[in-house]
Amino acid sequence: MNQTTVLQVVRLRRMFQNGKTPFTAVDDLSFSLEKGSIAALLGPNGAGKTTTVQMIAGYLAPTSGQVLVCGEDCTRSREKTRRKIGVVFGGELGFYGRATAWENLMFFAALAGLGKQRRAEAERVLKAVSLWESAHQRVGTFSRGMRQRLHIARALLGNPELLLLDEPTNGIDVELAHELRALIRRLAEDGAAILLTSHTMSEVEHLADRILLIGAGKLVHDGNLESVRALSKVTHIDRPATLEESYLALSPMLRRE
Repeated sequence: MNQTTVLQVVRLRRMFQNGKTPFTAVDDLSFSLEKGSIAALLGPNGAGKTTTVQMIAGYLAPTSGQVLVCGEDCTRSREKTRRKIGVVFGGELGFYGRATAWENLMFFAALAGLGKQRRAEAERVLKAVSLWESAHQRVGTFSRGMRQRLHIARALLGNPELLLLDEPTNGIDVELAHELRALIRRLAEDGAAILLTSHTMSEVEHLADRILLIGAGKLVHDGNLESVRALSKVTHIDRPATLEESYLALSPMLRRE
């Protein structure tokens, strides 16, 4: 592993028991992610994307294989690696609704072991996601978009080397989504390695410098927009094909039988 490699996924496999029949959700998956890069993990529902992200985040143990963050095995050094990973799954859960945004972040900053840095970190991340003016508002009164921004703020606590973003702009209006994409790019420019999932292909097209196509738990393709176009054989439709058009051409081969 070179000095700029933040994430290494090595022959990762996860099996579940589906009645009496074992089901392989992720099958011998390997890839790496470098400092300052943004990679998108794409595939149809049931392809294994969420299971992969959950294993990288340490929420789900792999059946076999390894996840290394900055050279540390996530299974063997869970506490050490957890502080190097920021995770955004979004949704309505994850915060104390009767507490303010500030109180929530101070609590999670304490859990992250930030100690005396808690106040400065809570202020920094709230400003980063444009929630500073709502810092003392109860989270239970937040709109869906505000909650999503708060999820991102929580993930940024402690300046983690690896960010896992699952649908980071889901439920957010167009203007704010544009601001958050700019923030994601700045985080990568500052050195974070970012792995994101998104159903918004235009978002992936503008953000990701690498595209990882996953189908039936296996890595089908690792490349960029041009290589995905070439693989799909949909390169021009009276203009260069969009990622969405190329992806739709490939989607049948990515689905489980």
